[in-house]
Amino acid sequence: MGTGAGLHPWQELTRDSGLTLHGPLAMAMDVAALQADFATLDRDLPAEARGSFGGTNGWTSVPLLDRRLDGAPVAMPALALMPSVAALLARADWRVRGCYLLRQGPGEILKWHYDGQALHLEEARILIPIAVPPAAVTWIGHQAAAYPPGQAWAGDFSIPHQVENPAPEQRVVLALDVDATPALAHLFPPALSAEPLRRIQLAQKCCNLVRAWRTGGQE
Repeated sequence: MGTGAGLHPWQELTRDSGLTLHGPLAMAMDVAALQADFATLDRDLPAEARGSFGGTNGWTSVPLLDRRLDGAPVAMPALALMPSVAALLARADWRVRGCYLLRQGPGEILKWHYDGQALHLEEARILIPIAVPPAAVTWIGHQAAAYPPGQAWAGDFSIPHQVENPAPEQRVVLALDVDATPALAHLFPPALSAEPLRRIQLAQKCCNLVRAWRTGGQE
């Protein structure tokens, strides 16, 4: 699943765990404003203000609030082109560590990887789809996450995940890296942060399997 060839071993573990690995944020978003602001940014932002990683087709990231290890994140010029994001940050009671636009080109796959971001850890990532083809999907373990534009969501990204965009259109999301607090967790389904110890143990086992898979040249 996610590869067209059945479940990987780590997907079997997440399936058997019964844990919920993603869920929606209970907060309304002005998706029309986000899309209009992104259109302006995409038209006006110079190429040197966009990042491109992994040899992909076109740019892959634009920092809006660039994180700093030794202090508060720094507002970047691109943030001025997206007042809807500034308004969201002003009304949301979150400590934001970084904020980025992320782009996945047509037909691209971001292969299995894992991050230390989840509601039961110190840091969580909230994703807000801006332009997302219906066929685009994020596999978190065996679970498929595919949310429409404007529906913010979070996942247990300590679990191996793969992001696929088989469509001929680009996929663009807003990523907010924030402190994971009980108040934030209450905005999501309770099951998404339940059983933290078991989640940590599951993530360790799954990540070990991914590392073995890579070492074996099966990637």
